[in-house]
Amino acid sequence: MRFGRVALILAAIVLVSFAVAQDEFWLPRYDEANTGVSGDSLKLPVSLQWKHSTGDEVAIPVAMPAVGSEMIYAPVGPVIYALDRTTGELRWSQEAGADIYSSPALSGDTLYYGSRDNSVWAVNAADGEVMWRYPTGGAVDCSPVVVGNMLYIGSDDNRLTAINLDTREAVWQFETSGDIKASPLVYRDVVLVGSQDRHIYCLNSQGRPMWTKSTTARAFFAAPTGERTKVIYACGKELIAREIYTGRRLWRFQTAGIISGSPCVRDRKVYIGTAAGALYAIDANTGRGLWKYPADGVTEAVTSSPTVVDDMLVFRAGARQISAISLRDGTQRWSFLLPEPPEKKAAAAGGGAMGDPMMGPEGGMFPGEGDPGAVIEGPVAGGDINVGNNDDQRADRKYEMADNVDPAIAVSGNSVYVVGDDNVVYGFAATSADNVPPVISDAILEVPGKGRQRVNFSPNVTSDDDFEGRYADEIVIPGTPPIFLSMLVRDEGSGIDADKVRVLVDGEAIDDFAYDPKEGVLWYIYDPRGAAMNLANGVRNIVFEATDWRGNRAGVAVSFTIDNKAQPPEPPQPKQPEMGGMGMEFGPEGFDPGFIEPPPPPM
Repeated sequence: MRFGRVALILAAIVLVSFAVAQDEFWLPRYDEANTGVSGDSLKLPVSLQWKHSTGDEVAIPVAMPAVGSEMIYAPVGPVIYALDRTTGELRWSQEAGADIYSSPALSGDTLYYGSRDNSVWAVNAADGEVMWRYPTGGAVDCSPVVVGNMLYIGSDDNRLTAINLDTREAVWQFETSGDIKASPLVYRDVVLVGSQDRHIYCLNSQGRPMWTKSTTARAFFAAPTGERTKVIYACGKELIAREIYTGRRLWRFQTAGIISGSPCVRDRKVYIGTAAGALYAIDANTGRGLWKYPADGVTEAVTSSPTVVDDMLVFRAGARQISAISLRDGTQRWSFLLPEPPEKKAAAAGGGAMGDPMMGPEGGMFPGEGDPGAVIEGPVAGGDINVGNNDDQRADRKYEMADNVDPAIAVSGNSVYVVGDDNVVYGFAATSADNVPPVISDAILEVPGKGRQRVNFSPNVTSDDDFEGRYADEIVIPGTPPIFLSMLVRDEGSGIDADKVRVLVDGEAIDDFAYDPKEGVLWYIYDPRGAAMNLANGVRNIVFEATDWRGNRAGVAVSFTIDNKAQPPEPPQPKQPEMGGMGMEFGPEGFDPGFIEPPPPPM
């Protein structure tokens, strides 16, 4: 009897395990229509729960992670890393022989993805063991779409292939005249796919064409999205909506930047990001623009697909920033700045005192400067037009996926997962504790020096509850504007709440400061309009405050002395390289030091 009971218990455990495995399902755009809508919820703020370094110093990450019940599966370079969802510990890794740009799909106990080794891979999701491989005639950068027992995937052999997962054989193939990089859209009995041959194709369930439409874009990286009986797809700087069964164009929306990521659709609205650094909400029925984020200015380039979860749009901007904004009006709900990749740190360190980008708010770093997309666009009538940027006109330009697409953010079960440009996998969770305040450091004081060249000091930083004026006598400068004092602001828990960043001068909160959340840089700026009035003599005590999304606050102070009788400081002396006795003088980067124009004040 005891043996019988044990056998029944073991059988029950096996059945439960089998049921759990069968329930595992994940697609790169969350469903076969590529809507980009997560079926889970996300309670903000989330905090960093773990990070896992792959140790790869060469790979350019492109693919987003796949999420299972216990593990996430992150492609970096030629390797898939299976990481514990709770701890980030490595469970297993599997090398594909070439870079993986294909975001994996998970169905039951099997993980599917493409590789640049000209193969579609199927591996055991539990241990990474290779179950089978399907050979193609070209690299497979396209992410797979699994519907029932069918897998649809494109490759650089110009073919879209429908593979029966039971027989592991192709049911049909459709050949275009160009590489297929973007995931197909499966809607009921039709399949839609874009090709690098500048066409989008609608196929029936047997892979036969129903209609074909030309596009003007040189690259087709974004998966088309289904919205009821419409297909909505990105094409260069355009978003186009067509009837799925007839191909009739319904509307066209033009942006100021290339659209590399796939659209999201929810409640008859479409959401997209652009390489010009803007996100748009668009009416799915009319193609009319509803709002733009940021409303003024731009963020970093949005070259990955955003995700809709609850009433928010979660997206990645540039190499470092991840954010969540409201679907209703684009107001920010959360943001986090990933660490700077090592190669960028090395480049900044080599800039020298005069060339360091941290030395002042230059180069369009203020909101609104150089904004190519500040005016909201709308539907465009008429025939097809060339909407590429100037680079699109260069016939010899090769558009590579790795240069144009960043890994999207995966949202599942009150958690967020992303692969950073540093090839580190980051896991955030709403349940992760965060009791650590932000870090404010690396103070740099920038003032006009002799010869109208800027001079930089590194003042001592103290706690804001220390006595005012500490270390003020170590730096004595005239009060001639413009004067800039910058700090780096970092938080590795829940991220910096930009609305709670403050600067106080001699105990009074001021408005003449700038905070750049894209780089984590905070400036105090003295550059008055009109007559250039010097700062008054005496000690200046500047306090910088930052608060994270969990409410942890940090404050630091920097002090210096203004003496308007003091001489302007000497700029750093340029080195004199050996030029065969010519005696020529050069600056830090090998150029004549000459006159350096001070940076403009913020608008």
